[in-house]
Amino acid sequence: MILAAIVLTSCGASRKIVQKPVQTYVQPGSELLNMPNTIRSWAMGESDSEMTARKKAMVSASSNLSILLNSVVTSTIDRYCIEASTDDVTVTKDYFSEKTTIASNLALIGAQVIYDHWEPMNAQGKYSCYVVLEITADDFMKTLMKSMADAKNKNVKVDEELLREQLLKAINAAK
Repeated sequence: MILAAIVLTSCGASRKIVQKPVQTYVQPGSELLNMPNTIRSWAMGESDSEMTARKKAMVSASSNLSILLNSVVTSTIDRYCIEASTDDVTVTKDYFSEKTTIASNLALIGAQVIYDHWEPMNAQGKYSCYVVLEITADDFMKTLMKSMADAKNKNVKVDEELLREQLLKAINAAK
């Protein structure tokens, strides 16, 4: 009898499962990433300490920015050396790589925080910090040209306009 009751109740009328709409959550600051002529990186840090959450976000954003900048610089070097070899501009890839490494390190140190947003403590007792870091093409070019100040002493000719053009192409292609 008990078995019959269980079987009869388990064979009840079928119910349609009500589908709930999908909720999307846009991460704070992520809308700032696609800006022309800038290299931007977004990251989030989460911790039970506000300072640790911010530190995690900054480290992650810096790491991502470094990867993006390396990609842009490598592309710029390759494009510039190909274009410059057809002109009367001479620059060695080794010299250029050395100077862009110096400029990249300085640019990463001077990266601007353009967005720093806190979320209050969540149910798990954690704070969230969202950070967006930025390096502009103009700032990077100024830093690069300062690092290449000795180019004339080494008999290296640099076409600054061609270099800027190739940098902007690489930045805008990386998005």
